[in-house]
Amino acid sequence: MSDLPANALRVVATIPTDPAHGDTVRAGLADLVAATRQEDGCLAYDAFESTEAPGTFVTVEAWTSQADLDAHMATPHIATAFEVLGAALTGEVSIHPLAPLG
Repeated sequence: MSDLPANALRVVATIPTDPAHGDTVRAGLADLVAATRQEDGCLAYDAFESTEAPGTFVTVEAWTSQADLDAHMATPHIATAFEVLGAALTGEVSIHPLAPLG
């Protein structure tokens, strides 16, 4: 992400799921990533699975503005992702907009 503009809005989301639903979660997140990368204002959007905590997924995102992130949260593919993930979730999805330290 170092090639991003200095003023990019960077966001991390953590998604706690039941490891027994791993294949469903991976497929749902892959679809979400593909659709999100096509959105206006999306500079980067990647999903990862923790190697230390099975069932914990993380998205690492960059947006041109808060308005673009807000629009993303209202897209049909976000709604679909939450439908797919619903049964697998073991806690709240936590979205963390980030502020640089320096």
